[in-house]
Amino acid sequence: MMRFEKINIALVPRKASSCLDLAIRFYGRFLIPILKLWAIIAIPACTLVYCLSYYFLLDLRMALTVAFFASSPLGVLLTWNSALFAFGNTPGMGSLRRQFQFRMIPLMLLCLAERALFFIGPALLFFSGNMLGLLGFIYCFFPGIWILVRSGFRVEQAVLDFAGVASQEDASHDHRTKDLIKTNFGSLFGRGLAIFLFCYILTLILFITFDYLCYTLLEFPILIGQIPYLLDPKTADDTLINIMLLMTTDPRVLAMLTAFILLVYPIGRLAWFFTYIDLRVRLDCWDMELRMTEVSENLTFKEVSL
Repeated sequence: MMRFEKINIALVPRKASSCLDLAIRFYGRFLIPILKLWAIIAIPACTLVYCLSYYFLLDLRMALTVAFFASSPLGVLLTWNSALFAFGNTPGMGSLRRQFQFRMIPLMLLCLAERALFFIGPALLFFSGNMLGLLGFIYCFFPGIWILVRSGFRVEQAVLDFAGVASQEDASHDHRTKDLIKTNFGSLFGRGLAIFLFCYILTLILFITFDYLCYTLLEFPILIGQIPYLLDPKTADDTLINIMLLMTTDPRVLAMLTAFILLVYPIGRLAWFFTYIDLRVRLDCWDMELRMTEVSENLTFKEVSL
């Protein structure tokens, strides 16, 4: 029997869109704590991207690599504290000192190692020649996607065990999660792809909007302000070339793009966490167990009253 006495979210089946909607609302409710987490990770990451691009002339591939690995500890911290609140172990996200616990360090290292294992494919694709690039492209699909999905709920499993949601005698909790991933791999991949595309589009929209506002209100050019004759149809080809050049090589653009990738990432990570909850609700009947617990408590209360 699972323990859901203090659950703070509704245990109901959710589609991918519902998981994203709940993630956005969760993000809004805990905006300040999440922004603090974001700042701790994003400021060093953006500084690193800017310096590598400015002094070593590294391009967009480097920025995406830094953002990919920097999002791992951000995801661990975010998911751990979000799960503790969702299952009623904490009243909120808490301070930064309370959000970080030393028991997370091995988990962070394990998640980074799994990301490094997946990144073999993109590294071959981005940084090598034709034959190795083709091998990297194949690796991204297998075993790359399998690694991502297979290890995608690593943090969820760890935090639920820590929070005591799984009962002491439920030794097969981790094995059950592995079985669910194995039997629902296709649907999980589809949901993960939908979440990724949503976050990708949202990142571009926020970046372009912020860039436009900085240029028009503050006269601080990031991307648009550095492109002369942006709306002149006679120079459309040169404009596109300048945009691609700045998007892939300019230190200021790469640093800001990294910041927005990490800013939007919590929405995707929270949506993935709620996807895990949905998986357990639909296939392990967590909602029924919660209802049984409520009925049992009501019957116990009535017996005591009698």
